[in-house]
Amino acid sequence: MRRFIITGAPGAGKTAIIRQLELDGFSVVEEATTDVIAAAQAQGTVEPWRQPSFIDAIANLQKDRQIRASYQPDEVQFHDRCVVCTAALAVYLGYPFSPFLAGELERIKKEAIYETQVFFIRNLG
Repeated sequence: MRRFIITGAPGAGKTAIIRQLELDGFSVVEEATTDVIAAAQAQGTVEPWRQPSFIDAIANLQKDRQIRASYQPDEVQFHDRCVVCTAALAVYLGYPFSPFLAGELERIKKEAIYETQVFFIRNLG
């Protein structure tokens, strides 16, 4: 299976592109960060990104979604961000890489999970 990452700044249109790809019949994997934030806020954590566990929560959900999606019979799959993007977020937030995050980065590299070509959606605003 060929898995492509779609990434870019918030509001650049990644989700709109993912929705269109899905409508066109491609297999897609949803972005995880928004879901992690929504779940934490529903449990009363106003700013979950201030907790170092935030990064691992995202990476764990991404791993679960990637593994679940690997059982789909499609030849091509598009992922709305991935653990590499989460590593960049960790750097941006000033968090060190946890053993889990480092392990995930190594796993996707070792198993060649994603294509090396990444689609970066540039914010036009």
